[in-house]
Amino acid sequence: MHASKTIPKIVLTYFNIQGVAEKVRLALTLGNIPFQDTRVSFPEWPAMKTTTPYGQLPLMTIDDAPPFAQSAAMLRYAGKLATSNGCPLYPDEDYLKIEEALGFVSDIQRAWRIPVLVGIDPASLGHDPSADNSDVVKKVRSDFVANALPKYLTFLTAKLASSPYLCGSHPTIADCELVPVLNRMTCGQVDHVPTTCLDDFPTVQEYVARFMELETVKAWYESQA
Repeated sequence: MHASKTIPKIVLTYFNIQGVAEKVRLALTLGNIPFQDTRVSFPEWPAMKTTTPYGQLPLMTIDDAPPFAQSAAMLRYAGKLATSNGCPLYPDEDYLKIEEALGFVSDIQRAWRIPVLVGIDPASLGHDPSADNSDVVKKVRSDFVANALPKYLTFLTAKLASSPYLCGSHPTIADCELVPVLNRMTCGQVDHVPTTCLDDFPTVQEYVARFMELETVKAWYESQA
């Protein structure tokens, strides 16, 4: 029996951005797991919001059952499916190593969250959304680039010194989570976060390029262009 015959029908629903769903899309793509990639427009979201388990996206529907929420759970599920399908994104023997790496990525995301939020949702951080917060945004994001980011990139450089990916010789769900975060930082679309912010860390740049050049990953992004 081919493994594909046991793969469930999966529908992943999120906005038409990368966001927190991209790691799940990547894990499913790397694992050769077919899925329906449903994109919700922002005007559609208010009417849909009250129908979701926690008032948020993404959602994952499996074999037409009620949807699951929480992208971290979806990522691990996708990793298990991929591993069963011959792509070891989340194998039992590397469980602790992968979970440690995911924790490290969470640390980076936690530090990155405030610099992002201060620009798009200043009220959530106690700032008057009707005021001109441009100086605050510049300071917070510039401080992140100058101080917090180099700290994590130094840790990451050390972690990559002995292996091409976070957890060894092949990508795992930890890489699926980290690479979109680093790509977002260098995309040029976040004010005061320069596209050159990884330039002092060539090992990290090579790591991102290596992941993005994986055949299935490259094909995925070419299909989105």
